[in-house]
Amino acid sequence: MKLRNWIIGGLLVIGIGGSIAGSGVYHYTTKLNKQLDTYVLGDVTFNGISLQGKTKQQVSKIVQDKVNQLNKQIITLRLGNQADTFTWEQIGVEYKGTEIAEQIFKQQEGTISERYKLRKEAEEGHFKRNFHMEAYLNQAKYDMFIQDKYNNKLVQPLNASFNITGTTINISPSKNGQTVDKEQLKLLATRAITEKKQTIQIPVKEVRPEKTTEDIQHMGLTGVIIEERTSLAKRNANQVYNIQRAAQRLNGALVAPDGILSFNAKVGKTNAANGYKVAAVYLNGEISQNAGGGVCQVSSTLYNAALRKDLSIVQRSNHTFPVGYVPLGLDATVADSGPDLKIKNSTNHYLYVQAFIENKELVVRLFGTDNGKNANLTTKIEQETDEKIIVSTYRTVTQNGKIVSSGHIAKSTYKKHV
Repeated sequence: MKLRNWIIGGLLVIGIGGSIAGSGVYHYTTKLNKQLDTYVLGDVTFNGISLQGKTKQQVSKIVQDKVNQLNKQIITLRLGNQADTFTWEQIGVEYKGTEIAEQIFKQQEGTISERYKLRKEAEEGHFKRNFHMEAYLNQAKYDMFIQDKYNNKLVQPLNASFNITGTTINISPSKNGQTVDKEQLKLLATRAITEKKQTIQIPVKEVRPEKTTEDIQHMGLTGVIIEERTSLAKRNANQVYNIQRAAQRLNGALVAPDGILSFNAKVGKTNAANGYKVAAVYLNGEISQNAGGGVCQVSSTLYNAALRKDLSIVQRSNHTFPVGYVPLGLDATVADSGPDLKIKNSTNHYLYVQAFIENKELVVRLFGTDNGKNANLTTKIEQETDEKIIVSTYRTVTQNGKIVSSGHIAKSTYKKHV
């Protein structure tokens, strides 16, 4: 009986002890989990700030306070005597490593044994963690910030130009301008954020003009390559006035290599609305009085200059009746509604046309690079009746003294005055 009671008593003691032990384990586990879920464990720093014992909310606030502090930092952009100051936030600075609270408490997760080990390491000073937040320049935000700033050129580039006085070609040289080098500025801003510099000297770069001195030189306008003159001796005042007006419009024509000079397009309409006076013209096969009379002497003189330098003639028409200022077969009539005189620049360089009146003569000069070509023009009456004359025009081209081409270039049919 005594033995039985002793056994029962022993079992009761063991049961009670086991219950007490189980209860202790439960409370220990709960306390450990709560500690690691709530507070930062061990020697933990963030940019030199201790986070030990802080809650997740406190850590997040510390990080945000640091972001706010950095956002207020200033950076000054200097350009000469001008200085513009902006905050980091304004220029587009952002930060890597702001999710520190999540990282810390993620690292404190694990099984009971793992968490016990972490706490023990922390208590012994072996669990150390250092977190850093890195500032960087968000390129997209920076581009939006800078897009409407420093767009004006600091020094405007100056295009090269040329003018011709008499037969002298004068070139006004180009000058480079200056503007802010935005790409280099972006690199400097990125570096300034990394190195925490407060001032940037804004870089500048040269801006080339649209037309440089070299561009003008490469045009090949080295001098006069042909000059053609026709007499105004038999012209009346209105005709001379119209010739001068058309010459002024033609003067300065610039034709690129393989480009086509249209007389009508360059000179424009030769009517009363454009200031031309009434004089004798050939109209619909008859002689009549209309605005613009005499202008065809300008087109004809240009035509002869082009022929003598072996330029390609795209379009040309002769007059209805013979004219007195050029030989038969060497005239070129024009009218507002057509025909037109079109000449192709078949040289390898630009051509510049100069047209003016001098000593009772109409002068047409072509400037360019002389290729050594010159043409001899001859005409031949193929047929003549009481009503018409048919004339053929021939051109023989020499280059450096040698004949390079020869042949028929035009056929002209004229009515005779009755």
